[in-house]
Amino acid sequence: MFKRRRSINVMGCSLFIGAILVTLIVLFLIRPWISDVASPQPTASSAVMLPPATLPAETVPALIPTAIPTALPPTPVPPTATPPPAATTPPPSPAPSLPSPPAGGSKLGVHGIWSDGIPAFAQTAVEAGVPFPVVKAVDDFSWLKEVKRVSPETVTVGRLTHEHESASLVNNPDTDLEGYARVLMAPILAALDNDPALRQAVTYWELTNEPLGGGVPAETYARLAQLTIHCMDIAEANGLKLAIFGFNAGTPEWADLVAIVETGVFARAKAGGHILTLHEGVFGDDPIDKWWNVHSVDGAGNPSTQDTGMSAPGGWIPGGPVLEGAGALCMRFRFLYHLLEERDEVVPLFVSEFYAGGGYDPANKPDVIARMAWYDAQLGAYDYVMGFAPFTLGPTDGWAGQDYGPFYEGQDGLVAYMMGR
Repeated sequence: MFKRRRSINVMGCSLFIGAILVTLIVLFLIRPWISDVASPQPTASSAVMLPPATLPAETVPALIPTAIPTALPPTPVPPTATPPPAATTPPPSPAPSLPSPPAGGSKLGVHGIWSDGIPAFAQTAVEAGVPFPVVKAVDDFSWLKEVKRVSPETVTVGRLTHEHESASLVNNPDTDLEGYARVLMAPILAALDNDPALRQAVTYWELTNEPLGGGVPAETYARLAQLTIHCMDIAEANGLKLAIFGFNAGTPEWADLVAIVETGVFARAKAGGHILTLHEGVFGDDPIDKWWNVHSVDGAGNPSTQDTGMSAPGGWIPGGPVLEGAGALCMRFRFLYHLLEERDEVVPLFVSEFYAGGGYDPANKPDVIARMAWYDAQLGAYDYVMGFAPFTLGPTDGWAGQDYGPFYEGQDGLVAYMMGR
């Protein structure tokens, strides 16, 4: 039995030793494969899979912002022909450039109440290369938009009729001029609120029409000027330009002009880019050059209203200087501009109503057009004159007897005259 046990022990030892040898041989054979699995080779994507926190700080791209803005900058708005109303009074802007007619060209414009074919006249003038320099509309601005569309070079003036446009309350020295300025500007601002397109259609707004009417003290005209300054303040705060005063024919007198100018109103108008309007002309059968450029002076060369043996007095107004090319009716503006030139306060001028005389019968067409041509030629000597507008086209019932519409028509009409100039 002992021998059998010994035999089993020897066999067990042999098997154990054999198992160890087999294990060693297997491990030797598979070692390279185990090494490859345990140590994978890096790939192009292996770094991307790393958590961001493990990246060195210097590898973060410099273009990535460290903070995100809470609001983006405002998107620029393309400029428009007319800026929106300013919240506060902007600094005075330079006077706008005005259309210059060709050398020797006409300064004939248009005054219209109803359309009466005015856009068609404007189209014809544009096609001939002689656009109207200025066109004025009263109350109805629908056709003025069409004129501006077909003739963008034309300066447009708009007038709104209302009970205060004569500025009669300045006759009262106790009138609050700042408050009255708001009254005068209210119709214009209301019209713009109702129709913002008028900002493009109307270049200048005519503020008053034939104010005071003459025959009032000079200090009243001075108050009118002060009122006008307040109106310009309101206009500029709303991005608007005004056509100021609109004096009626034969006014103001010399003393009135001096009082107006001394308020600084024209310096203010020049700084703000505003213009002046006034009315001129003759009536009935009076010659177009009545009291024009006729000098009557005393022995010392001073103007005098006394009979000196010369022609009827003209070329001055009482108290004013003798001026070549001036007149008490046509070219009366020369007296005012004599003062403005001395003060370097010249502003553009538009004669917004002109009366040629000779009547409105189309049978008198050649004579009436000759009268207008005479006036047109006189205006050509003054660069500050934008144009003149015969009163009127498209009259309402109250002005039916003063219709220049037929005088613009045809080969012998005013549009043809412009093209000939």
